[in-house]
Amino acid sequence: MMVLDKVIANHSSLSNIALNDSFIEKNKYEWIVERIPNIKLRRLSEDEFKNGIIKLLDFDTDKVQHETYGNVLHVDTETVKVPAVYDLLCEVFLNMDSKVRAKSFNSIIEEYYKKVFSKYEITSDQFRAQLRMFLPYAKLTKLYKLCNEDNIDNSETVWEIEECILYPELLREEVYYILNSIYKSRQADLISFDVKLAKDLPGNLGKYFRIEVTVESTTKIRTHHLFAKMIDEDKEKIITEFTKFPFRKECFFFEIILDRLKELGAEKITNFCPKCYFTRRDMLIFDDTSVDGYKSWDYQVPVSYTWLATTIKLLARLHASSIILEEKLGDKLGRTIRLDEEYPDDVREAAFVSKEDYREYEECNKRSICGYLLSKFPEVPKRIHIDKLREKVKVAYERMYEIVKKSEKIRNVLSHGDMWGANIMYKEDKTTEVSSAYLIDFQLIRYCPPSLDLTFLLYTNTDRATRVQHLSELIRLYYKELEHILGSYDIDLENIFTFDQLMESVKEVEPSIICISLMYGSFLLLPPQQKKDIQNDKERDTKFSKVDKGPELEKAWDYEPFKIRMQGLIEDIIRIYDDDT
Repeated sequence: MMVLDKVIANHSSLSNIALNDSFIEKNKYEWIVERIPNIKLRRLSEDEFKNGIIKLLDFDTDKVQHETYGNVLHVDTETVKVPAVYDLLCEVFLNMDSKVRAKSFNSIIEEYYKKVFSKYEITSDQFRAQLRMFLPYAKLTKLYKLCNEDNIDNSETVWEIEECILYPELLREEVYYILNSIYKSRQADLISFDVKLAKDLPGNLGKYFRIEVTVESTTKIRTHHLFAKMIDEDKEKIITEFTKFPFRKECFFFEIILDRLKELGAEKITNFCPKCYFTRRDMLIFDDTSVDGYKSWDYQVPVSYTWLATTIKLLARLHASSIILEEKLGDKLGRTIRLDEEYPDDVREAAFVSKEDYREYEECNKRSICGYLLSKFPEVPKRIHIDKLREKVKVAYERMYEIVKKSEKIRNVLSHGDMWGANIMYKEDKTTEVSSAYLIDFQLIRYCPPSLDLTFLLYTNTDRATRVQHLSELIRLYYKELEHILGSYDIDLENIFTFDQLMESVKEVEPSIICISLMYGSFLLLPPQQKKDIQNDKERDTKFSKVDKGPELEKAWDYEPFKIRMQGLIEDIIRIYDDDT
Protein backbone atom coordinates (compact mmCIF):
# COMPACT_ATOMS: atom_id res chain seq x y z
CA MET A 1 0.00 0.00 0.00
CA MET A 2 3.05 2.31 -0.25
CA VAL A 3 1.74 3.71 -3.54
CA LEU A 4 -1.60 4.54 -1.94
CA ASP A 5 0.02 6.17 1.11
CA LYS A 6 2.12 8.39 -1.15
CA VAL A 7 -0.89 9.45 -3.23
CA ILE A 8 -3.06 10.17 -0.19
CA ALA A 9 -0.30 12.33 1.29
CA ASN A 10 -0.03 14.30 -1.96
CA HIS A 11 -3.81 14.67 -2.19
CA SER A 12 -4.36 16.15 1.25
CA SER A 13 -5.74 19.30 -0.38
CA LEU A 14 -7.62 19.16 -3.69
CA SER A 15 -9.13 21.96 -5.72
CA ASN A 16 -12.32 21.93 -7.77
CA ILE A 17 -11.70 23.67 -11.09
CA ALA A 18 -13.14 23.23 -14.58
CA LEU A 19 -11.66 20.24 -16.36
CA ASN A 20 -9.62 20.82 -19.51
CA ASP A 21 -7.41 18.55 -21.59
CA SER A 22 -4.08 19.98 -20.41
CA PHE A 23 -3.36 16.77 -18.48
CA ILE A 24 -3.08 15.03 -21.87
CA GLU A 25 0.47 15.71 -22.97
CA LYS A 26 -0.30 15.36 -26.66
CA ASN A 27 3.31 15.65 -27.79
CA LYS A 28 4.15 12.55 -25.74
CA TYR A 29 1.27 10.54 -27.14
CA GLU A 30 2.09 11.66 -30.67
CA TRP A 31 5.61 10.43 -30.05
CA ILE A 32 4.14 7.02 -29.19
CA VAL A 33 2.33 7.06 -32.53
CA GLU A 34 5.66 7.59 -34.28
CA ARG A 35 7.09 4.54 -32.48
CA ILE A 36 4.24 2.20 -33.49
CA PRO A 37 6.31 0.27 -36.10
CA ASN A 38 8.57 -0.83 -33.21
CA ILE A 39 5.65 -1.91 -31.03
CA LYS A 40 4.55 -5.55 -31.05
CA LEU A 41 0.76 -5.67 -31.31
CA ARG A 42 -1.47 -8.65 -30.60
CA ARG A 43 -4.80 -7.93 -32.26
CA LEU A 44 -4.77 -4.53 -33.94
CA SER A 45 -3.01 -3.44 -37.09
CA GLU A 46 -0.60 -0.52 -36.86
CA ASP A 47 -3.19 1.79 -38.43
CA GLU A 48 -5.94 0.64 -36.04
CA PHE A 49 -3.66 1.20 -33.05
CA LYS A 50 -2.63 4.63 -34.33
CA ASN A 51 -6.22 5.70 -35.00
CA GLY A 52 -7.27 4.44 -31.58
CA ILE A 53 -4.69 6.64 -29.85
CA ILE A 54 -5.60 9.64 -32.01
CA LYS A 55 -9.24 9.15 -31.02
CA LEU A 56 -8.25 9.17 -27.34
CA LEU A 57 -6.49 12.50 -27.90
CA ASP A 58 -9.79 14.01 -29.03
CA PHE A 59 -10.87 14.63 -25.42
CA ASP A 60 -14.31 16.26 -25.21
CA THR A 61 -14.40 18.36 -22.03
CA ASP A 62 -17.90 19.63 -22.83
CA LYS A 63 -19.22 16.08 -22.78
CA VAL A 64 -17.56 15.48 -19.42
CA GLN A 65 -19.25 18.54 -17.94
CA HIS A 66 -22.65 17.26 -19.08
CA GLU A 67 -22.16 13.71 -17.82
CA THR A 68 -22.65 12.76 -14.18
CA TYR A 69 -18.95 12.57 -13.30
CA GLY A 70 -19.31 14.88 -10.30
CA ASN A 71 -16.62 17.41 -9.50
CA VAL A 72 -13.32 16.59 -11.16
CA LEU A 73 -10.90 17.45 -8.37
CA HIS A 74 -7.32 18.47 -9.10
CA VAL A 75 -4.01 18.23 -7.28
CA ASP A 76 -1.45 21.04 -7.56
CA THR A 77 1.94 20.10 -9.02
CA GLU A 78 4.90 22.35 -9.68
CA THR A 79 3.75 23.08 -13.22
CA VAL A 80 0.04 22.30 -13.76
CA LYS A 81 -3.11 21.25 -11.99
CA VAL A 82 -3.61 17.51 -12.60
CA PRO A 83 -6.91 15.62 -12.13
CA ALA A 84 -6.55 13.74 -8.84
CA VAL A 85 -7.94 10.44 -10.18
CA TYR A 86 -5.58 10.58 -13.16
CA ASP A 87 -2.65 11.23 -10.81
CA LEU A 88 -3.67 8.25 -8.66
CA LEU A 89 -3.91 5.96 -11.69
CA CYS A 90 -0.54 7.07 -13.05
CA GLU A 91 1.10 6.15 -9.75
CA VAL A 92 -0.62 2.76 -9.78
CA PHE A 93 0.34 1.92 -13.37
CA LEU A 94 3.90 3.22 -13.14
CA ASN A 95 4.61 1.18 -10.00
CA MET A 96 2.61 -2.05 -10.41
CA ASP A 97 2.51 -4.75 -13.05
CA SER A 98 -0.74 -6.41 -14.13
CA LYS A 99 -0.47 -9.36 -11.70
CA VAL A 100 -0.07 -7.08 -8.70
CA ARG A 101 -2.89 -4.83 -9.93
CA ALA A 102 -5.17 -7.81 -10.46
CA LYS A 103 -4.93 -8.61 -6.75
CA SER A 104 -4.91 -5.13 -5.26
CA PHE A 105 -6.40 -2.60 -7.71
CA ASN A 106 -9.95 -2.67 -6.35
CA SER A 107 -8.88 -2.51 -2.71
CA ILE A 108 -6.58 0.46 -3.49
CA ILE A 109 -9.36 2.28 -5.30
CA GLU A 110 -11.91 1.64 -2.54
CA GLU A 111 -9.47 2.78 0.15
CA TYR A 112 -8.60 5.93 -1.81
CA TYR A 113 -12.26 6.82 -2.28
CA LYS A 114 -13.01 6.28 1.41
CA LYS A 115 -10.04 8.36 2.62
CA VAL A 116 -10.06 11.13 0.01
CA PHE A 117 -12.98 11.54 -2.39
CA SER A 118 -15.85 10.71 -0.03
CA LYS A 119 -15.06 13.92 1.86
CA TYR A 120 -15.86 15.99 -1.23
CA GLU A 121 -19.49 14.86 -1.68
CA ILE A 122 -18.64 12.81 -4.75
CA THR A 123 -20.66 9.62 -5.01
CA SER A 124 -19.14 6.20 -5.55
CA ASP A 125 -20.76 6.04 -9.02
CA GLN A 126 -19.25 9.40 -9.98
CA PHE A 127 -15.84 8.30 -8.74
CA ARG A 128 -16.04 5.07 -10.75
CA ALA A 129 -17.03 7.08 -13.83
CA GLN A 130 -13.92 9.24 -13.40
CA LEU A 131 -11.78 6.10 -13.09
CA ARG A 132 -13.13 4.86 -16.42
CA MET A 133 -12.52 8.23 -18.04
CA PHE A 134 -8.87 8.55 -16.97
CA LEU A 135 -7.70 4.90 -17.10
CA PRO A 136 -6.67 4.83 -20.80
CA TYR A 137 -4.60 8.00 -20.36
CA ALA A 138 -2.75 6.58 -17.36
CA LYS A 139 -1.90 3.52 -19.46
CA LEU A 140 -0.65 5.74 -22.28
CA THR A 141 1.57 7.55 -19.78
CA LYS A 142 3.04 4.18 -18.78
CA LEU A 143 3.59 3.29 -22.46
CA TYR A 144 5.37 6.61 -23.08
CA LYS A 145 7.75 5.82 -20.22
CA LEU A 146 8.46 2.36 -21.67
CA CYS A 147 9.04 3.81 -25.14
CA ASN A 148 11.49 6.28 -23.64
CA GLU A 149 13.37 3.43 -22.02
CA ASP A 150 13.28 1.26 -25.18
CA ASN A 151 11.49 -1.33 -23.07
CA ILE A 152 8.40 -2.09 -25.11
CA ASP A 153 9.09 -5.61 -26.38
CA ASN A 154 6.21 -7.90 -25.37
CA SER A 155 4.89 -5.11 -23.19
CA GLU A 156 1.66 -5.94 -21.36
CA THR A 157 0.94 -2.18 -21.36
CA VAL A 158 0.69 -2.19 -25.17
CA TRP A 159 -1.81 -5.02 -25.03
CA GLU A 160 -3.82 -3.27 -22.33
CA ILE A 161 -4.09 -0.17 -24.52
CA GLU A 162 -5.21 -2.43 -27.36
CA GLU A 163 -7.99 -3.60 -25.03
CA CYS A 164 -8.99 0.02 -24.32
CA ILE A 165 -9.31 0.61 -28.06
CA LEU A 166 -11.03 -2.70 -28.84
CA TYR A 167 -13.39 -2.81 -25.86
CA PRO A 168 -14.22 0.70 -24.63
CA GLU A 169 -17.36 -0.75 -23.01
CA LEU A 170 -15.39 -2.84 -20.49
CA LEU A 171 -11.94 -2.15 -19.07
CA ARG A 172 -9.48 -4.75 -17.78
CA GLU A 173 -9.76 -3.37 -14.26
CA GLU A 174 -13.51 -4.01 -14.35
CA VAL A 175 -12.80 -7.59 -15.42
CA TYR A 176 -10.60 -7.91 -12.31
CA TYR A 177 -13.63 -6.90 -10.27
CA ILE A 178 -15.77 -9.54 -12.01
CA LEU A 179 -13.19 -12.24 -11.29
CA ASN A 180 -13.07 -11.20 -7.64
CA SER A 181 -16.87 -11.61 -7.56
CA ILE A 182 -16.64 -15.08 -9.10
CA TYR A 183 -13.62 -16.48 -7.27
CA LYS A 184 -13.82 -14.61 -3.94
CA SER A 185 -10.56 -15.39 -2.14
CA ARG A 186 -9.42 -18.07 -4.60
CA GLN A 187 -6.61 -17.33 -7.02
CA ALA A 188 -7.51 -16.75 -10.68
CA ASP A 189 -5.14 -15.10 -13.16
CA LEU A 190 -6.69 -13.27 -16.09
CA ILE A 191 -5.34 -14.51 -19.42
CA SER A 192 -7.60 -12.62 -21.82
CA PHE A 193 -11.11 -11.30 -22.36
CA ASP A 194 -13.25 -10.68 -25.41
CA VAL A 195 -16.35 -8.48 -25.84
CA LYS A 196 -18.74 -8.94 -28.77
CA LEU A 197 -21.96 -7.12 -29.60
CA ALA A 198 -24.92 -9.54 -29.41
CA LYS A 199 -26.94 -8.70 -32.49
CA ASP A 200 -29.31 -11.66 -32.24
CA LEU A 201 -31.21 -10.53 -29.15
CA PRO A 202 -34.64 -8.86 -28.90
CA GLY A 203 -34.93 -5.42 -27.37
CA ASN A 204 -34.55 -1.97 -28.83
CA LEU A 205 -33.68 0.22 -25.86
CA GLY A 206 -30.17 -0.96 -24.98
CA LYS A 207 -27.02 -2.66 -26.21
CA TYR A 208 -26.24 -6.29 -25.40
CA PHE A 209 -22.84 -7.98 -25.34
CA ARG A 210 -21.45 -11.46 -24.93
CA ILE A 211 -18.19 -11.59 -23.01
CA GLU A 212 -15.64 -14.38 -22.74
CA VAL A 213 -13.13 -14.21 -19.88
CA THR A 214 -10.32 -16.78 -19.89
CA VAL A 215 -8.46 -17.40 -16.64
CA GLU A 216 -5.97 -19.78 -15.12
CA SER A 217 -7.05 -21.13 -11.75
CA THR A 218 -5.26 -23.92 -9.88
CA THR A 219 -3.30 -24.75 -13.06
CA LYS A 220 -6.51 -25.18 -15.10
CA ILE A 221 -7.55 -22.92 -17.97
CA ARG A 222 -11.23 -21.96 -17.83
CA THR A 223 -13.42 -19.66 -19.91
CA HIS A 224 -16.36 -17.83 -18.34
CA HIS A 225 -19.26 -16.89 -20.60
CA LEU A 226 -20.95 -13.68 -19.50
CA PHE A 227 -23.74 -11.48 -20.76
CA ALA A 228 -23.86 -7.68 -20.50
CA LYS A 229 -26.65 -5.18 -20.98
CA MET A 230 -25.84 -1.51 -21.42
CA ILE A 231 -27.65 1.78 -21.91
CA ASP A 232 -27.35 2.86 -25.53
CA GLU A 233 -26.25 6.50 -25.50
CA ASP A 234 -26.48 6.59 -29.30
CA LYS A 235 -30.28 6.32 -29.27
CA GLU A 236 -32.58 9.34 -29.50
CA LYS A 237 -32.44 11.42 -26.32
CA ILE A 238 -36.03 10.61 -25.28
CA ILE A 239 -35.28 6.86 -25.53
CA THR A 240 -31.99 7.16 -23.65
CA GLU A 241 -33.61 9.17 -20.85
CA PHE A 242 -36.55 6.74 -20.75
CA THR A 243 -34.06 3.89 -20.27
CA LYS A 244 -31.93 5.39 -17.48
CA PHE A 245 -34.42 5.20 -14.60
CA PRO A 246 -35.44 1.56 -15.28
CA PHE A 247 -31.74 0.72 -15.53
CA ARG A 248 -31.11 2.26 -12.11
CA LYS A 249 -33.98 0.16 -10.75
CA GLU A 250 -32.33 -3.03 -11.96
CA CYS A 251 -28.99 -1.98 -10.44
CA PHE A 252 -30.83 -1.35 -7.16
CA PHE A 253 -32.38 -4.82 -7.30
CA PHE A 254 -29.01 -6.57 -7.65
CA GLU A 255 -26.90 -4.22 -5.52
CA ILE A 256 -29.31 -3.69 -2.62
CA ILE A 257 -32.19 -6.19 -2.50
CA LEU A 258 -30.21 -9.35 -3.24
CA ASP A 259 -27.32 -8.24 -1.03
CA ARG A 260 -29.70 -7.59 1.88
CA LEU A 261 -31.18 -11.06 1.47
CA LYS A 262 -27.67 -12.50 1.58
CA GLU A 263 -26.90 -10.55 4.77
CA LEU A 264 -30.08 -11.94 6.34
CA GLY A 265 -29.12 -15.54 5.52
CA ALA A 266 -31.64 -15.95 2.69
CA GLU A 267 -29.23 -16.09 -0.27
CA LYS A 268 -30.47 -19.49 -1.48
CA ILE A 269 -33.88 -18.05 -2.37
CA THR A 270 -32.31 -15.71 -4.95
CA ASN A 271 -31.68 -18.49 -7.49
CA PHE A 272 -34.70 -17.31 -9.50
CA CYS A 273 -32.34 -15.07 -11.53
CA PRO A 274 -28.85 -15.40 -13.06
CA LYS A 275 -25.90 -14.32 -10.93
CA CYS A 276 -24.90 -10.70 -11.41
CA TYR A 277 -21.15 -10.07 -11.08
CA PHE A 278 -20.85 -6.41 -11.97
CA THR A 279 -22.99 -3.29 -11.86
CA ARG A 280 -22.20 0.12 -13.28
CA ARG A 281 -24.51 3.07 -13.79
CA ASP A 282 -24.81 2.07 -17.46
CA MET A 283 -23.94 -1.65 -17.45
CA LEU A 284 -24.86 -4.95 -15.77
CA ILE A 285 -22.98 -8.23 -16.27
CA PHE A 286 -24.41 -11.70 -15.59
CA ASP A 287 -23.78 -15.35 -16.29
CA ASP A 288 -24.74 -16.04 -19.91
CA THR A 289 -27.43 -18.69 -19.37
CA SER A 290 -27.83 -19.22 -23.13
CA VAL A 291 -24.54 -21.16 -23.09
CA ASP A 292 -26.29 -23.77 -20.90
CA GLY A 293 -29.23 -24.05 -23.26
CA TYR A 294 -31.61 -21.49 -21.74
CA LYS A 295 -33.57 -19.32 -24.14
CA SER A 296 -36.61 -17.08 -24.15
CA TRP A 297 -39.90 -18.40 -25.50
CA ASP A 298 -41.10 -17.32 -28.93
CA TYR A 299 -43.85 -14.87 -27.97
CA GLN A 300 -45.89 -15.73 -31.04
CA VAL A 301 -46.29 -19.30 -29.78
CA PRO A 302 -48.56 -19.73 -26.73
CA VAL A 303 -46.53 -21.13 -23.83
CA SER A 304 -46.89 -24.71 -22.58
CA TYR A 305 -48.33 -25.77 -19.25
CA THR A 306 -44.86 -26.93 -18.16
CA TRP A 307 -43.43 -23.48 -18.94
CA LEU A 308 -46.22 -21.85 -16.94
CA ALA A 309 -45.84 -24.12 -13.92
CA THR A 310 -42.05 -23.64 -13.89
CA THR A 311 -42.32 -19.86 -14.21
CA ILE A 312 -45.10 -19.58 -11.60
CA LYS A 313 -42.79 -21.23 -9.06
CA LEU A 314 -40.02 -18.76 -9.92
CA LEU A 315 -42.44 -15.87 -9.52
CA ALA A 316 -43.43 -17.21 -6.11
CA ARG A 317 -39.73 -17.20 -5.12
CA LEU A 318 -39.34 -13.58 -6.23
CA HIS A 319 -42.40 -12.47 -4.27
CA ALA A 320 -41.39 -14.60 -1.28
CA SER A 321 -37.95 -12.93 -1.23
CA SER A 322 -39.66 -9.57 -0.80
CA ILE A 323 -41.75 -10.77 2.15
CA ILE A 324 -38.78 -12.56 3.74
CA LEU A 325 -36.67 -9.41 3.46
CA GLU A 326 -39.34 -7.28 5.13
CA GLU A 327 -40.07 -9.81 7.89
CA LYS A 328 -36.47 -10.73 8.72
CA LEU A 329 -35.17 -7.17 8.53
CA GLY A 330 -38.12 -6.05 10.64
CA ASP A 331 -37.24 -8.64 13.30
CA LYS A 332 -33.61 -7.53 13.24
CA LEU A 333 -34.41 -3.81 13.57
CA GLY A 334 -37.41 -4.21 15.85
CA ARG A 335 -39.83 -2.32 13.63
CA THR A 336 -42.16 -2.86 10.69
CA ILE A 337 -40.32 -2.74 7.36
CA ARG A 338 -41.98 -2.00 4.04
CA LEU A 339 -39.81 -1.68 0.94
CA ASP A 340 -41.67 1.32 -0.47
CA GLU A 341 -40.89 3.23 2.73
CA GLU A 342 -37.26 2.09 2.92
CA TYR A 343 -36.51 2.68 -0.78
CA PRO A 344 -39.20 5.03 -2.14
CA ASP A 345 -37.23 6.30 -5.14
CA ASP A 346 -36.10 2.85 -6.25
CA VAL A 347 -39.48 1.09 -6.28
CA ARG A 348 -41.61 3.90 -7.71
CA GLU A 349 -43.41 3.24 -10.98
CA ALA A 350 -41.38 3.48 -14.20
CA ALA A 351 -43.69 2.22 -16.95
CA PHE A 352 -47.26 3.37 -16.28
CA VAL A 353 -46.56 7.01 -15.58
CA SER A 354 -49.02 9.37 -17.22
CA LYS A 355 -46.89 12.18 -18.61
CA GLU A 356 -47.52 14.69 -21.34
CA ASP A 357 -44.56 13.23 -23.28
CA TYR A 358 -46.40 9.91 -23.60
CA ARG A 359 -49.96 11.23 -24.04
CA GLU A 360 -50.12 10.51 -27.77
CA TYR A 361 -49.00 6.92 -27.20
CA GLU A 362 -51.62 6.42 -24.46
CA GLU A 363 -54.50 7.79 -26.53
CA CYS A 364 -53.48 5.75 -29.57
CA ASN A 365 -53.40 2.54 -27.51
CA LYS A 366 -56.78 3.32 -25.99
CA ARG A 367 -58.35 3.96 -29.40
CA SER A 368 -57.00 0.71 -30.83
CA ILE A 369 -58.42 -1.37 -27.96
CA CYS A 370 -61.76 0.37 -27.36
CA GLY A 371 -62.34 1.15 -31.03
CA TYR A 372 -60.73 -1.12 -33.57
CA LEU A 373 -60.33 -4.39 -31.60
CA LEU A 374 -63.78 -4.36 -29.97
CA SER A 375 -65.37 -3.57 -33.35
CA LYS A 376 -63.97 -6.84 -34.75
CA PHE A 377 -66.28 -8.91 -32.52
CA PRO A 378 -69.77 -7.32 -32.57
CA GLU A 379 -71.38 -10.74 -32.14
CA VAL A 380 -69.47 -11.80 -29.01
CA PRO A 381 -71.23 -9.74 -26.26
CA LYS A 382 -74.34 -11.66 -25.24
CA ARG A 383 -75.87 -9.33 -22.67
CA ILE A 384 -73.97 -6.03 -22.61
CA HIS A 385 -74.47 -3.42 -25.36
CA ILE A 386 -71.34 -2.60 -27.38
CA ASP A 387 -71.39 1.10 -26.41
CA LYS A 388 -71.58 0.25 -22.71
CA LEU A 389 -68.83 -2.32 -23.22
CA ARG A 390 -66.58 0.32 -24.78
CA GLU A 391 -67.09 2.62 -21.80
CA LYS A 392 -66.22 -0.15 -19.35
CA VAL A 393 -63.10 -1.16 -21.29
CA LYS A 394 -62.04 2.48 -21.45
CA VAL A 395 -62.32 2.66 -17.66
CA ALA A 396 -60.31 -0.57 -17.35
CA TYR A 397 -57.61 0.89 -19.62
CA GLU A 398 -57.38 4.09 -17.59
CA ARG A 399 -57.17 2.08 -14.35
CA MET A 400 -53.82 0.68 -15.50
CA TYR A 401 -52.26 3.71 -13.86
CA GLU A 402 -53.97 2.89 -10.55
CA ILE A 403 -53.53 -0.88 -10.24
CA VAL A 404 -49.72 -0.59 -10.37
CA LYS A 405 -49.77 1.43 -7.15
CA LYS A 406 -49.48 0.13 -3.62
CA SER A 407 -52.67 -1.59 -2.44
CA GLU A 408 -54.41 -1.02 0.88
CA LYS A 409 -56.29 -4.34 0.57
CA ILE A 410 -53.51 -6.93 0.33
CA ARG A 411 -49.83 -7.18 1.32
CA ASN A 412 -47.69 -5.70 -1.42
CA VAL A 413 -44.55 -7.33 -2.76
CA LEU A 414 -41.58 -6.31 -4.86
CA SER A 415 -42.87 -7.31 -8.28
CA HIS A 416 -41.05 -7.98 -11.54
CA GLY A 417 -43.29 -5.71 -13.61
CA ASP A 418 -42.75 -7.26 -17.05
CA MET A 419 -43.44 -11.00 -17.00
CA TRP A 420 -43.67 -11.66 -20.72
CA GLY A 421 -41.90 -14.54 -22.42
CA ALA A 422 -38.72 -12.70 -23.43
CA ASN A 423 -37.94 -12.08 -19.75
CA ILE A 424 -37.94 -15.76 -18.79
CA MET A 425 -34.95 -17.87 -19.84
CA TYR A 426 -36.27 -21.44 -20.06
CA LYS A 427 -34.81 -24.92 -20.61
CA GLU A 428 -36.61 -28.23 -20.87
CA ASP A 429 -35.19 -31.71 -21.27
CA LYS A 430 -37.62 -33.42 -23.64
CA THR A 431 -36.42 -36.86 -22.53
CA THR A 432 -36.75 -36.45 -18.77
CA GLU A 433 -39.36 -33.65 -18.98
CA VAL A 434 -37.35 -31.78 -16.30
CA SER A 435 -37.53 -28.01 -16.79
CA SER A 436 -35.83 -25.01 -15.22
CA ALA A 437 -35.81 -21.27 -15.80
CA TYR A 438 -34.50 -17.87 -14.73
CA LEU A 439 -36.23 -14.52 -14.52
CA ILE A 440 -34.32 -11.70 -16.20
CA ASP A 441 -34.72 -7.95 -16.77
CA PHE A 442 -35.78 -6.33 -13.50
CA GLN A 443 -35.99 -2.82 -14.93
CA LEU A 444 -39.68 -2.32 -14.14
CA ILE A 445 -39.74 -3.55 -10.54
CA ARG A 446 -42.51 -1.99 -8.50
CA TYR A 447 -44.06 -2.37 -5.06
CA CYS A 448 -47.63 -3.52 -5.64
CA PRO A 449 -50.09 -6.42 -5.16
CA PRO A 450 -48.72 -9.85 -6.16
CA SER A 451 -51.75 -10.29 -8.40
CA LEU A 452 -50.26 -7.95 -11.05
CA ASP A 453 -47.28 -10.15 -11.95
CA LEU A 454 -49.36 -13.29 -11.63
CA THR A 455 -52.29 -12.16 -13.78
CA PHE A 456 -50.07 -10.52 -16.40
CA LEU A 457 -48.01 -13.71 -16.72
CA LEU A 458 -51.16 -15.82 -17.17
CA TYR A 459 -52.85 -13.58 -19.74
CA THR A 460 -49.97 -12.21 -21.81
CA ASN A 461 -48.18 -15.47 -22.61
CA THR A 462 -51.09 -17.87 -23.13
CA ASP A 463 -53.94 -18.59 -25.51
CA ARG A 464 -57.53 -18.64 -24.27
CA ALA A 465 -57.78 -22.43 -24.37
CA THR A 466 -54.95 -22.69 -21.81
CA ARG A 467 -56.54 -20.04 -19.60
CA VAL A 468 -59.94 -21.73 -19.64
CA GLN A 469 -58.39 -25.06 -18.69
CA HIS A 470 -55.64 -24.05 -16.24
CA LEU A 471 -56.04 -20.47 -14.93
CA SER A 472 -57.55 -21.32 -11.52
CA GLU A 473 -55.21 -24.28 -11.08
CA LEU A 474 -52.13 -22.13 -11.76
CA ILE A 475 -53.21 -19.43 -9.32
CA ARG A 476 -53.56 -22.16 -6.67
CA LEU A 477 -50.10 -23.48 -7.60
CA TYR A 478 -48.64 -19.99 -7.07
CA TYR A 479 -50.24 -19.69 -3.63
CA LYS A 480 -49.17 -23.20 -2.60
CA GLU A 481 -45.56 -22.57 -3.71
CA LEU A 482 -45.46 -19.21 -1.93
CA GLU A 483 -46.83 -20.86 1.21
CA HIS A 484 -44.17 -23.60 1.04
CA ILE A 485 -41.26 -21.17 0.55
CA LEU A 486 -42.32 -18.82 3.33
CA GLY A 487 -42.93 -21.79 5.64
CA SER A 488 -39.29 -22.81 5.24
CA TYR A 489 -38.41 -19.40 6.73
CA ASP A 490 -40.96 -19.75 9.56
CA ILE A 491 -43.38 -17.29 7.98
CA ASP A 492 -47.08 -18.21 7.82
CA LEU A 493 -48.58 -17.02 4.53
CA GLU A 494 -52.06 -16.96 6.08
CA ASN A 495 -50.79 -14.11 8.28
CA ILE A 496 -49.57 -12.24 5.18
CA PHE A 497 -52.61 -12.71 2.93
CA THR A 498 -55.17 -15.48 2.38
CA PHE A 499 -56.00 -17.26 -0.86
CA ASP A 500 -59.37 -15.49 -0.92
CA GLN A 501 -57.62 -12.11 -0.66
CA LEU A 502 -55.37 -13.08 -3.57
CA MET A 503 -58.36 -14.10 -5.71
CA GLU A 504 -60.17 -10.87 -4.89
CA SER A 505 -57.07 -8.92 -5.96
CA VAL A 506 -56.81 -10.95 -9.20
CA LYS A 507 -60.41 -10.10 -10.09
CA GLU A 508 -59.80 -6.44 -9.31
CA VAL A 509 -56.84 -6.10 -11.68
CA GLU A 510 -57.97 -8.59 -14.35
CA PRO A 511 -59.71 -6.19 -16.82
CA SER A 512 -56.79 -3.75 -16.78
CA ILE A 513 -54.26 -6.57 -17.16
CA ILE A 514 -56.13 -7.79 -20.23
CA CYS A 515 -55.86 -4.25 -21.66
CA ILE A 516 -52.09 -4.33 -21.05
CA SER A 517 -51.90 -7.75 -22.73
CA LEU A 518 -53.76 -6.32 -25.74
CA MET A 519 -51.23 -3.48 -25.87
CA TYR A 520 -48.33 -5.95 -25.92
CA GLY A 521 -50.02 -8.17 -28.49
CA SER A 522 -50.87 -5.26 -30.78
CA PHE A 523 -47.20 -5.09 -31.70
CA LEU A 524 -45.48 -8.28 -30.56
CA LEU A 525 -47.98 -10.59 -32.29
CA LEU A 526 -47.77 -8.86 -35.66
CA PRO A 527 -46.14 -10.88 -38.48
CA PRO A 528 -42.33 -10.66 -38.00
CA GLN A 529 -41.68 -8.89 -41.30
CA GLN A 530 -44.42 -6.35 -40.64
CA LYS A 531 -42.87 -5.57 -37.25
CA LYS A 532 -39.46 -5.02 -38.84
CA ASP A 533 -40.95 -2.82 -41.54
CA ILE A 534 -42.68 -0.64 -38.94
CA GLN A 535 -39.50 -0.30 -36.87
CA ASN A 536 -37.39 0.58 -39.91
CA ASP A 537 -39.80 3.23 -41.23
CA LYS A 538 -39.87 6.25 -38.91
CA GLU A 539 -43.01 7.77 -40.44
CA ARG A 540 -44.87 4.47 -40.33
CA ASP A 541 -43.70 3.82 -36.77
CA THR A 542 -44.89 7.26 -35.64
CA LYS A 543 -48.32 6.72 -37.18
CA PHE A 544 -48.62 3.28 -35.58
CA SER A 545 -47.45 4.45 -32.15
CA LYS A 546 -49.07 7.88 -31.88
CA VAL A 547 -51.92 8.19 -34.40
CA ASP A 548 -53.78 5.05 -35.48
CA LYS A 549 -52.88 1.38 -35.08
CA GLY A 550 -55.97 0.29 -37.01
CA PRO A 551 -54.49 0.03 -40.54
CA GLU A 552 -51.55 -2.10 -39.35
CA LEU A 553 -53.80 -4.32 -37.19
CA GLU A 554 -56.19 -4.80 -40.11
CA LYS A 555 -53.27 -5.79 -42.34
CA ALA A 556 -52.27 -8.45 -39.79
CA TRP A 557 -55.77 -9.74 -39.09
CA ASP A 558 -55.50 -12.93 -41.14
CA TYR A 559 -52.19 -13.86 -39.47
CA GLU A 560 -53.25 -16.73 -37.19
CA PRO A 561 -50.93 -16.14 -34.18
CA PHE A 562 -52.15 -12.53 -34.03
CA LYS A 563 -55.84 -13.13 -34.67
CA ILE A 564 -56.33 -16.09 -32.30
CA ARG A 565 -54.51 -14.53 -29.32
CA MET A 566 -56.13 -11.10 -29.72
CA GLN A 567 -59.56 -12.64 -30.17
CA GLY A 568 -59.06 -14.72 -27.02
CA LEU A 569 -58.20 -11.63 -24.96
CA ILE A 570 -61.20 -9.71 -26.31
CA GLU A 571 -63.46 -12.67 -25.47
CA ASP A 572 -62.04 -12.73 -21.93
CA ILE A 573 -62.72 -9.06 -21.24
CA ILE A 574 -66.21 -9.33 -22.77
CA ARG A 575 -66.87 -12.38 -20.56
CA ILE A 576 -66.00 -10.36 -17.46
CA TYR A 577 -68.46 -7.58 -18.29
CA ASP A 578 -71.12 -9.94 -19.66
CA ASP A 579 -71.05 -11.82 -16.35
CA ASP A 580 -71.43 -8.55 -14.43
CA THR A 581 -74.56 -7.62 -16.39
